[in-house]
Amino acid sequence: MRASDIMTRNVATVTPETRIEALCDLLRERKISGAPVVDAEGLLVGIVSKDDVLFRGRGFDSESRQTADIKQLFTSGFVGFDQGGGGPAIVSEIMTRGVISADEDAAVDELCRLMWERRIHRVPIVRDGVLVGIVSALDICRVFTNGRVAP
Repeated sequence: MRASDIMTRNVATVTPETRIEALCDLLRERKISGAPVVDAEGLLVGIVSKDDVLFRGRGFDSESRQTADIKQLFTSGFVGFDQGGGGPAIVSEIMTRGVISADEDAAVDELCRLMWERRIHRVPIVRDGVLVGIVSALDICRVFTNGRVAP
């Protein structure tokens, strides 16, 4: 089974210029925890998640976010994005630029291994650098649950 067999094709995306508020609305409306970031031509240029909004928006990089006192994040008096709090205003300020992606022919077991080893929850699927789909950990769980692939 290949990525093209299970990927979501109607991918919710944002651009580097998307406002943080619009990103949060998209994540909430689509009930997703992250989205690929694409340029005007559809080229994959980054990826952004709820964790990026919460932790990178507060000045924590990816290493220190694991040990941050989460209670302090909610009680620090942070004003909010673009409301005088000095926080990031657009996606390009918090997105991950070194995106781990795969092509349409990637085997599902390879996607599983990639997600496990890199501790990521979604892999954008690209064709010549252009986003054509996404495979999430939930997509893979659905395939196993439906009996389409044996564990």
